[in-house]
Amino acid sequence: MAIVMDFSLVLRRIGEAAPRHRLDIGDPDLPPPPELVEALRGGGDFRYGPPEGLPEFREAVAEVFKADPSEVVAVAGGRHGLAALMWIFRKRRLLTTSPFYPGYFDIAGVFGLELSLVEGGDGWIPNFAERGVYVVNYPNNPTGAVLPREKVRELVDVAEFVISDEIYRDIVFTEFVSPAELSPSSVAVVYSFSKVFSVPGLRVGAVIAPRDIAREVARFNRATINVAPTPAQRAVASVIDVLPRRRREISQAYLRRVELALSELRLKFVKPGGAFYIFPQVSDDVKCFESALTEGVSVLPGSLYGRGGYVRIALVEPEEGLREAFSALNRACGRDDK
Repeated sequence: MAIVMDFSLVLRRIGEAAPRHRLDIGDPDLPPPPELVEALRGGGDFRYGPPEGLPEFREAVAEVFKADPSEVVAVAGGRHGLAALMWIFRKRRLLTTSPFYPGYFDIAGVFGLELSLVEGGDGWIPNFAERGVYVVNYPNNPTGAVLPREKVRELVDVAEFVISDEIYRDIVFTEFVSPAELSPSSVAVVYSFSKVFSVPGLRVGAVIAPRDIAREVARFNRATINVAPTPAQRAVASVIDVLPRRRREISQAYLRRVELALSELRLKFVKPGGAFYIFPQVSDDVKCFESALTEGVSVLPGSLYGRGGYVRIALVEPEEGLREAFSALNRACGRDDK
């Protein structure tokens, strides 16, 4: 298993420094849709629901994903869905790509699982050649990479099964192809409303999977949380029709921030195809992290993601704040070779 920096210590250091610009955690700054806020205000039913989720929630998500409601299970956020699926496949060989989302190793550590790495290549796009159960995340955290269709085909052809973490699928600047589109019988999609609706604290998401896998996810729910928050499920189900508009709005907003970084940040990075992160190269990621803090900006060292010499920047401030933060980062970590 890879050795990962201690995320909690890094966050503690950021808390102590109290920087003006928090570009570390992927906590969206865009306001939630007003329709969702209104729906949450009107929610007065706090009773239990079935472990697989409320029928209206499962039907709404199934319509979005062109699935059957029996293939949808409500979960308490994306990470809960990932934990359920990694537990289900705990006796199989699990692989993920590098750079990686450290939460996968948090889950693996709790369950005592090994998680092998497949290195990202040019543009952070890996070659998929090894057999096993893949945990993949596209659009990617931390790089923003999106797999082209031919790479998605390569993935589903070699994998025994794919756990597709699609938390950022609504924030894209290029074509996004889900593995489930090419091989629905061997893919489980993990989805969350945290990023698209800017409500990470609401803790509501879904797993869309073949029926036998969906039943096991519901079983995991019964053993852990029992049921995902029912008021959140009802509210989301009632406003699911705003998703197309919301996707357009937030994708356009985050793309403008990417373009601002390309024009004003003196650090080299691969232009992302989605999500709201950039992953620039620096001479020393830990030194850049500390120097940036002295300039009032928090970023995350790439070592947290298995890749020293890079930092992850979350574009979660309005453009004026980002402009000021980029100027500070240029002073703290800027390179002359952009």
